[in-house]
Amino acid sequence: MIVELLVIGNEILIGKTQDTNSNYMAKRITKYGHKIRRIIAVGDELEEISNALREIIDRKPDMIIICGGLGPTFDDMTLQGVAQALNTELELNQHAYDSIKRRYEAAFKQGILKLDGMTKEREKMAYLPKGSTPLPNQRGTAPGVKIIENEVLIFCLPGVPMEMKSMFKIMVLPILKEKRGKFMEKSFIFTGIGESHIAPYVTEVEEKYPELWIKTHPRLGEYGAEIEVSITAFNVENAEELADIAIEEIKKVVISLKGKIKAN
Repeated sequence: MIVELLVIGNEILIGKTQDTNSNYMAKRITKYGHKIRRIIAVGDELEEISNALREIIDRKPDMIIICGGLGPTFDDMTLQGVAQALNTELELNQHAYDSIKRRYEAAFKQGILKLDGMTKEREKMAYLPKGSTPLPNQRGTAPGVKIIENEVLIFCLPGVPMEMKSMFKIMVLPILKEKRGKFMEKSFIFTGIGESHIAPYVTEVEEKYPELWIKTHPRLGEYGAEIEVSITAFNVENAEELADIAIEEIKKVVISLKGKIKAN
């Protein structure tokens, strides 16, 4: 499947909060052989959310995961933005309302909250885009949302990492496993020559094996500057075999270049 992630929140854009949610999801989506085409972050603005979602839908991915902005405050407007993008309206979902109400009643009885009852702000979380399905939030109050739009599966998940992870595992992960593809990743590390030395040869190998994505990553290691060469592929039948061949070819180049540098 092709997946796109849309992350909502001013706190992400100003650097106050680090977006660990997309990193968490990306690792698991990729693990099951699905390809993330884009990760987009926008602020808590109705038009930004709506326009971003329309653009993603126009690209026709198989799945869209929207994260954040489902809470009770005035700037939590993800679902309103989704409704606007889908040319529909928000409507009170009784199932979501009852679930939220039970959560707050339990929290009040346990002494966690001092305010009882369904306020306007709490009720706000029960207004979902028309035709959508509420998703249970086992770690919080704001329900998630599932929508199917023109064969595109859309999930709206909470932005609180603990809540997002719980809902992702329960609602999204089973689909990823059911429709799983093939993902392959191999890598090796070398020292002694720089990334720019190896770059033209890596390009040649990548052109030779277009099914593979070959990337070099410079970094500081235990013994100084290191270069990691990583090779990844999605849904390539003989990916491991091709990767092994490509790695051996690059290793030969590295050994040859090191020998020339020592000789000089």
